[in-house]
Amino acid sequence: MRSRELGLLIEFVQADVTDLSALTSGSFDAVYTGGHVAVWVADLLKYYAESARILTPGGLLMISEYHPFRRIWNESKTTLSVKSRYLDRGPFAYAYTGNILSRKSGSLKSYEYHWTIADYVNSVISSGCRILFVDEFGEDVNDWEGAPLAGLPEFLLIVARKDVEQIRSTGAREQEQG
Repeated sequence: MRSRELGLLIEFVQADVTDLSALTSGSFDAVYTGGHVAVWVADLLKYYAESARILTPGGLLMISEYHPFRRIWNESKTTLSVKSRYLDRGPFAYAYTGNILSRKSGSLKSYEYHWTIADYVNSVISSGCRILFVDEFGEDVNDWEGAPLAGLPEFLLIVARKDVEQIRSTGAREQEQG
C-alpha cells in the first residue's frame, strides 16, 4: 500500500457524512470535503456541522464542489436552455445504470440536491467556522456534462477555519450553566 511506502498510518471509517459520531470531536486539524459529494446530501447544515465538530479549534475546513450554476441546464451540445431553476434545490430523482457517468437511463434510483452558493456559505457559517476564502474557478467542459458550458466556472472552493472565539464563548456559557 502507498501509505506504508510513505510511512503513514491511515485508518478508513465508513460513515454517513451527516453522522460522524464514530469520530471524536476536535480530532482533526483539517477536513476536506470534495469530489462533488454535497449533491447527494439531503441536509447540508448537518453535513458541515459534523465536519466542523470533528475539527480542532482553529482547524481548517476545505470544501471543493462542482459549481452549482452548472446543474440547471438541459442536455444539448449547442444551446443553453434552463432545465431547472437555480433556486429549485430538489430533490431531483434520476435513474442510473451502475455507471453514473453513463448517458443511458438505468434502474438504479438516485436523488440529487442542487445547492446554491448561498446554501454552501450559510451552512459553513452555521457550522461555527469563519470563511477565509471563496473562489470559483476552472472552465473545462467535460463530455458527461451534456451542455455547452464554456466560460462558466467549473468549481466552487470554500476555505474556513473553526472559530476559536465562538468555542471559547460557548464553553464559558456551558460552564456558567453547568
